[in-house]
Amino acid sequence: MKNIWYVVNIALVTLAFPGGYSSLSPEKLLNKNPDAIFCGVTLLLTPLFSIGSVGYSIRRWNHSRLARPTLSRNPFNWWHDPLQSLFISTCIAISTAIGSALRHPSLGSVGFWMVAFYSCVALGLLIGQILVYRIYRENIIAA
Repeated sequence: MKNIWYVVNIALVTLAFPGGYSSLSPEKLLNKNPDAIFCGVTLLLTPLFSIGSVGYSIRRWNHSRLARPTLSRNPFNWWHDPLQSLFISTCIAISTAIGSALRHPSLGSVGFWMVAFYSCVALGLLIGQILVYRIYRENIIAA
């Protein structure tokens, strides 16, 4: 079963790259209106989501130990393996942000703000992951 999760995790991160690129096509940007406030709120809330999801998992399911993330586990198990899900989500967000940035949108355009939004999600999840590792370091064990 471990080999299946390697393939699934790598496929998720890999498919996010062209997904980010295609999400900035002109027809997909119709009726979108991201701006600086939206990006700022996203950047502030995603670390809180990271901390909250791990904290909820520890309290709700009485987890005293959290396994470090690897590519060989299920990435969809937020409540019982939050570090794994957070790690894969962060990798997907980074891959999406890089893929969307390859479209080279013009400064100030809707495409530019979508790239900024994807980057804020990726940065927010990365900051959240770092904070989670600092806050819950005594609960983290080797996988």
